[in-house]
Amino acid sequence: MLDRQVLGDLTDTALIDALEHHTRAEASQAAARLAVIAEIVARHCDDEDEVSAHRAIDGWETAAAAISAACNLGRKAASTQMRIAQALHQHLPKVAAVFARGDIPAKVIATITWRTHNITDQDAWALIDTALAGAATTYGALSPTKTEQAIDVWIEKFDPAAVRTTRKAARDRDICFGDPDDPHGTTTIWGRLLATDAALIKKLLTTMAHSVCDNDPRTLGQRRADALGALGAGTDHLTCHCDNPDCQATGPDPRSRAAVIHLLAQTLPQPATHGHDDTDEQDAGEEATTRVAARDQGPLRTDTGDAGQGHPPDKERPPTAPDTIETPADTTTAGPAHSPRDPHIHGEPHDYTADGTPSVTGPPAIILGGGIVPAPLLAELIATGATITHLTHPEDLTTQTHYRPSTKLAAYVRTRDLTCMFPGCAVAADHCDLDHCTPWPAGATHPGNLGPKCRTHHLLKTFPAGDGGWTDVQHPDGSHTWTAPTGHIYHTTPFSQILFPDQATHTSTPAPTPGPSPTATTDRHIKMPLRQRTRQQTRTQRINTERRLNTEQDKPPPF
Repeated sequence: MLDRQVLGDLTDTALIDALEHHTRAEASQAAARLAVIAEIVARHCDDEDEVSAHRAIDGWETAAAAISAACNLGRKAASTQMRIAQALHQHLPKVAAVFARGDIPAKVIATITWRTHNITDQDAWALIDTALAGAATTYGALSPTKTEQAIDVWIEKFDPAAVRTTRKAARDRDICFGDPDDPHGTTTIWGRLLATDAALIKKLLTTMAHSVCDNDPRTLGQRRADALGALGAGTDHLTCHCDNPDCQATGPDPRSRAAVIHLLAQTLPQPATHGHDDTDEQDAGEEATTRVAARDQGPLRTDTGDAGQGHPPDKERPPTAPDTIETPADTTTAGPAHSPRDPHIHGEPHDYTADGTPSVTGPPAIILGGGIVPAPLLAELIATGATITHLTHPEDLTTQTHYRPSTKLAAYVRTRDLTCMFPGCAVAADHCDLDHCTPWPAGATHPGNLGPKCRTHHLLKTFPAGDGGWTDVQHPDGSHTWTAPTGHIYHTTPFSQILFPDQATHTSTPAPTPGPSPTATTDRHIKMPLRQRTRQQTRTQRINTERRLNTEQDKPPPF
């Protein structure tokens, strides 16, 4: 490690030499890291039997859990690293050797393994591996597009059906959400549509944008963007934002009442001119959930039809058992009529006040699963019809005598943890199962024994593979200690505790409940959810389908 004083004594030439050295060392270390990942994957997957390969938690998922915890990666990111490592280990040994010397940057390696994904012929693999090992050292200075083209030249030469760029544009259609540069409170939408679909959506959004009166403060572009949100809310009209009560387009904004979206905030937005005196609606230390709910939907509930929203059982219950969370009476309040609004979020930029004084103040809200909603946008949601539910204090959530948690208990646990509590996992809590850390009935239905886990990590904990599995211990503050089959220990903390350090998350330890031992049942694997096809069968079919389409596109109809 070079400190600032040592670096300050280096000449300009020596600084560049040091930079090049550490860049090569970084690539070399990345290659070593991927080699370790490849070995982990091989141990879990290479000799996997047919029974294990059909389980929901197969060898790949077992390896992914170990890698994601060790590297602090999400499940998808860990799988991506595993695919790269596997390709280098199995098909591109010469490229891997050049990578290990530090001659190829990691970003080029990722591109190489992605572009060569569809190659199936071993002779083609050997030829392309040799070609890329010699040429890829010059790819680092190329743009991503040029790098892809340089790689595709060799694939086109030795295995034309495997070139990914030869797919028809229609097969590339997709809608994507989010960009790393998105400002808080907004999300970029980008993608590709069929031309006919794009024309339909454009016409509809434009028509909806013109359906409000001329006094609406929003620009045409802002109204079109809001119209897309209105479509997502299941309506074909846009609510006018003018102040005229006689306007035929005014009324409750359907976007604020059509779906359930949870936002966690410590205090509600306040008018900037009122300071801190008008905070009667909520004490400073009290958390609130702003819930955007359907007009006639009633209390919070979770459906079990989606794999991420159900509550699959702990070890003592069959995985296919339905789970409907109880919905006891719950008190919600609609957004107050005097809720502050910031007019600066609508209209042209030149309409903003010269001094930039905010109209609304307050801390931001957090969307379950990620995303920050600044106070002005939170105030807009409340003013246009969102409901406000005050979370129950954890000490008021006592042990329940039944398996399924009540609405208030489920809401508290999800907003306390915000995400899956497995190391490195970022699946939103409202797309997770609520798991009894100590399985029911030995473990109580209590906030100190409940935590969100995504379906994969819930199954991973519930059905240990081989001689052992992952164990999870939940602590009174909501944190978890995970122990891997290898003995490695990982600690996870509720995300709300990190975002709001003064939030109350400590709960008393629930008393043990009488009942049969959760380990009394034998042969856990007979209840493990099974795949219709193995992971490798699905991957092979996808590659073969893409190769066939690439081959057929150059043939005259009817193919």
